[in-house]
Amino acid sequence: MALKAKTIKKKARKIAKNAVAEGEKAVKKAVKQISKAAAPKVKELKKAVAKAAAPKVKALKKQAGKLQDAAGKQLAKGVKEAKKMVKETLEASSKQLAKAAKKM
Repeated sequence: MALKAKTIKKKARKIAKNAVAEGEKAVKKAVKQISKAAAPKVKELKKAVAKAAAPKVKALKKQAGKLQDAAGKQLAKGVKEAKKMVKETLEASSKQLAKAAKKM
């Protein structure tokens, strides 16, 4: 009787392993079918999201361009003022040098 019980346990384990393997195959197959069936809907949703976001992206790009223009204008203004200051400084220095030269 002990041999029969041992053989039965072995058979039971083998059947259980096969059942688990079959179950895994079935799950993989189902997942594959579901993903295949959902692919067009996913693609459609991606397009819808991109389309919905397009105006926001466009507005952000426009705003970034405006900020860049404003920064460029500020930079140009700063450069212009710096040139003016350098020019005034050089003129003042030349006037002082001329006065000093006259005194000599």
